[in-house]
Formats: sequence, C-alpha cells, structure tokens
Amino acid sequence: MAEHRTTSLSLKALRFWWIVGMAITCVGAIAQPYNSRLGKFQVDEKKGCASFTLTVTNLSPGDCGMFPCTITWGDGTPNQQGVFVHTYMNAGTFTLSILYGGTGSDDLVITVDQNIQPNFEIYACSGARAAIKVVDNAYDQYVIDFKNDGSPDYILPFSNNILTPSYTYVPAGVYTASVRGRDLSSDDNCTAKTQPFTTLATLPTPSINTLTSVDDANITLGFTTAVNIQYRLEIALNNASTFQLFKTLYGVNTLAVPDLKLDENYYCFRLVAYDLCTPANSRFSNIVCTNRLVATAQTDINGGALNVITSNTSVAGVVNYSIARNNTPYVTVAANPYPDPDVVCKVDYCYRVTTNYGGGRTSTSLEKCVTSFATKTPTAIDNVTATVTNSGATFSWTQDPEFEPVGYQVRRSSDAGAFNIYATVAGSPFTDNGYATSGKFCYTLDYVDKCDNPSAAGSQICPVQLTGTLSSNNAISLSWSSYAGWKNGVNTYVLEKYNLKGTLIQSITLTNNTFTDDVPDPINQYVRYVIRALPVDAAMGESASNELTFIRNANLFYPTAFTPNNDQLNDGFIVSGQYIVKIKMTIFDRWGAAIYSSEKNEPWDGTSNGKPMPSSTYIWKVDITDRADRTFSEEGTIALFRN
Repeated sequence: MAEHRTTSLSLKALRFWWIVGMAITCVGAIAQPYNSRLGKFQVDEKKGCASFTLTVTNLSPGDCGMFPCTITWGDGTPNQQGVFVHTYMNAGTFTLSILYGGTGSDDLVITVDQNIQPNFEIYACSGARAAIKVVDNAYDQYVIDFKNDGSPDYILPFSNNILTPSYTYVPAGVYTASVRGRDLSSDDNCTAKTQPFTTLATLPTPSINTLTSVDDANITLGFTTAVNIQYRLEIALNNASTFQLFKTLYGVNTLAVPDLKLDENYYCFRLVAYDLCTPANSRFSNIVCTNRLVATAQTDINGGALNVITSNTSVAGVVNYSIARNNTPYVTVAANPYPDPDVVCKVDYCYRVTTNYGGGRTSTSLEKCVTSFATKTPTAIDNVTATVTNSGATFSWTQDPEFEPVGYQVRRSSDAGAFNIYATVAGSPFTDNGYATSGKFCYTLDYVDKCDNPSAAGSQICPVQLTGTLSSNNAISLSWSSYAGWKNGVNTYVLEKYNLKGTLIQSITLTNNTFTDDVPDPINQYVRYVIRALPVDAAMGESASNELTFIRNANLFYPTAFTPNNDQLNDGFIVSGQYIVKIKMTIFDRWGAAIYSSEKNEPWDGTSNGKPMPSSTYIWKVDITDRADRTFSEEGTIALFRN
C-alpha cells in the first residue's frame, strides 16, 4: 500500500475534505435517471463534457407504438426515429425534444461543457514523495490519481489551490499523475490531464545564476531550477545572513523583483528548494547580492582624466568584478574602487559593474554615468578607406574612441600639388562628388576634439586609379596606382571582372600593379573591371577603384571568293565573327538587286530562288546585333567562280 502523509493541511481539515469528497464521489458514482419536462421520458445523463453520449429511456407506454416518436436532438442532427442513443460532439446548451404520435411533444435541456483538462502542479519531496495542487476552478470536484492507474487517490470537492496530502511512490521511479474534473449531477466523462513525474531521493540544490538591475527600483533574477519543486525566494537587506521569505515560486526560472531602493541599499537573495513534506530536507542556493554603484569624475592628471568607480555590496563569495564602459566590456578587477584613467574630456562615460561569483554566477549593477575632461592632443587620422563609384569617391575612417571630434577638415591635392581645405564634414563617411580619376586627387583628414584640441595632420589618402587600353586583337591591358590611406598598408590587390549583367565572372589576386587580360573569351564581349585593395589590417574593409569598361570588337571574318561546286571545299559564303547574337546577310548583284537574304547565319550557296548564279562579283551586306546589344552593318564584295 502507498503511504499517504499530510503536508500543509491539518489532519483535521484533510479528514473533513476527504469525507466530503468521498461522499460526493459516492453520490456521483450512482447513475440516476433525469425526467423530461412533462415526465414522458428519461435520460441517463443530462450534463457532461464534450463529446457527451446520453441514452433516452422510459418512454411513455404506447406513445411510440403505432405512431413512431420523432426525436429532435437540438444540435443540428437530422430528426430521428427509433434511435435512442446520441453523442453531442460540441459544447453548448441543447433542447432534446420528442414528438409523440398522438400526445404532443416533451423536452429536456441538455448541457454539454467544454472538455477542459484541469491544470495542476506536482510538488516533489525527498524520499520519493510528492503532493499535488489543483490550480483550476472550472469543476465542482477533482479526481486525483497519483499513479494514473485508474484508482483515484484523492477527490477534492473544489480547487482554490488546495494541496493534497503527500504520496509516497513505491518503488521510486518515473510516474504519470493525472487529474480530471467533474461536476455534480453530471456524467463523469471529462478528460484527465496527465503529467510525467520522476520521484526524488533528495531535492537538487537550486542556483541563482543572474541578478540584473533594471532601474533604481527593479531587478530581474535568473535561476537554475528543476521541475515539480516548490521554491522560496528569500531576501536580506544590506547583509548576506538575515534572510526572510519574499516569494513562493513554481515552474519559473526568472523573476522580476520590484519596489527596491538600489541607490540607497544593497539586497542579497537566496533560493530554497522547499521540501513540503519534510521542511528540514530543503536545499539552499548560493547567495547573490545587488551592487550599489557610484562613478566619480576626478581632476585632470597628466593631460588625461580619471573616473573612479566604487561599489557597495557584500563580498561573500565574490571572485572579481567586471566593468563595462559604454555598454562594452572594459576591464576585470579583483576589488573596488577602480580608477579609470583611459578617458577624455567632455565625454559621458557610463559604467556598469558585474559582480562575478563562483560557478559563473553574476550580479549586474545599474549603469552610472559621469562626464570627464582632458587636454591630450587628439590622435591623427591614419586609417581611411576610399571607394570610388560613378558618383564620386567615398571615404570612411576609424576614429580613436578616446577622442570625440566636433568636425573634420578634408584637404585635397590635385596631381601632387599642395593640400588645401576642400570641405568640412561632421563625420565618416564623406563623399567627394567632384572626384575624377583624371584629377589624380589625394586627401588628408584632421579634426578638433570636443576639448578644442586640434589633432595632428592625418596621413595621405590616395584612391586607386585604374586605367587601361583595348588592342586590335581584343587584349585588354590594365594598370593602377597604389592605394594610400592605411597605416599598415596594402596586403594585396584583387582584380574583379564583371559581365554585361553585372555578374562577377573572374577574381584575381595580384601583388603588382599591372595585368593583361588576353585570354580568348567568346562569351563576354562587354567587360567591366574594378581593382579592390585589401589592407593588412582587415578591420579597415577594402578600397575600390574607379570602374573601367571595355566592349570588345566583333572582328568579322569572311572570304573574298568561293566556288560552289559541291567539292566540299569553299562551297559557300558566310560572314562570321566574335560576340554575334543575330546576323542578317543580304546578297546583291552588280546592279544592286537583292538576290539572297537570310537571318539564319548560314552560308550562301551561290543560288537565287534555287537557280545557280553565274560567276561574277556580288555585293554582300550584314546587319549585326552583338552581345553588348549594339547593332551595326558592314558590307563588301564576294567573287563567285564556277568551273
């Protein structure tokens, strides 16, 4: 026999509800008929959960004899005769009516409820014990079956979060508990809800993993918890030893804690895996505390500035402190306060301290901001990436985060001349719409920071300038200038070749500044080239040159004479060439009359309308569309010889 023990309910109260529940169970278990409105018929049940089946019984003697009774079920089912069992599939209120042949009709209201599986919670205890709490109020009573074996262990007359006595599982292992609801004067056909459950010899120790301060009154906690265990969160004010109950938890691994005063106090928390059956067997988590953070700006030191970060919290269990500055991880220190010398003037610095405990557990403070000041000379701009487009040249650069410019001066030089102020810009990127490759422009950048300190002059920025020529044999010779603008220089150059549709068809990595594209390419007549410079420092991105476009020539080929004598040698005349998409050839006699025309790019066999043409000189003309979508015409003469 399984052992039953009480937990939070007194034995007297449990005994009372047990007697009431069993009494209700006994009453509900005895089927009783329900009379119709006029008493002419009965049903075995008049209420239940969908799908709900009832049987009509005790029809008035003789009323359904010679004249069959007609039953209207009330749920849209067609009227029936001689059928006295019916299933209502959907929830609702229906009027069951029977029309008697000679004595009129009688009816009864049928109630079909939604088939709701009641929610319940399983609480694990040590020693392979458990208790169940029904958190549902849809039914008059609830049937508790700890092992889901069809034998109810408890029957609760109502829910309202009543906790059942504990149940000991023998043997220990994996079980499925079930709870179903039922109403008084109702069919016991509602579906049970089941939950799998593993009994425990001892409760696992919980863990508070994260504490995050949201604002000066709210934090969030993140836990490592196990299923089917009741937890109690405890809190202590300005210490890590005097705890009191704050909240009872179940089935959650995060919690928002409101109404705190984080700028005035620090709070410590621990989580208890509570053993409802034997409280002495409860398990306690680690302790995690909030951090009361203060950030103070100090006077200028050696041209720089100093911010001091001080935290007030319990040091119990603390490994170290990680400081984030402006939402970026910054430094990890063993103790506080921490002086931060790496700041510049008139800049708002915002700090957040994460207290690191053993096992990777953390407590993150509120963010505190201060404004610093400094007199250091700003760092020069020496890493600029230039990209040339059809609309000009665009420049982007990296800025030393220690300094905040109030504006940049762009200076430009043409053809190795002097650098003059060309534009004033707010920041990166900057586009020079007046850039031209022929101008051989170079640039520099300098700025004044928010402390009114001018930077040193930046290094020269010279975009890659790509030039090239197309030879008569369609070979393309390219050359380009070296890129200047990166402190650590260029690693390699990449030549990219695109077709008419803008699809990349070739990419070549080069270390020199010239390249000849002389490989025959019967497909791509239109080609576009771009040089991309790749920096030694990959974080700088890549620089792109101007685009250079070439359209290769069709280069037509044709004979000056042919002999259409069927000797398989030079029997026809045809005009061919590179990159031809469409060609129309027309042959004229010496008087200019068209004697042959074809758009099939096929040889002329020396006939006109099937008749051989005599030996003579003829004029030909071709209308051509090439792969670059250009159209043009060419003409010439062809000598026809016959033996």
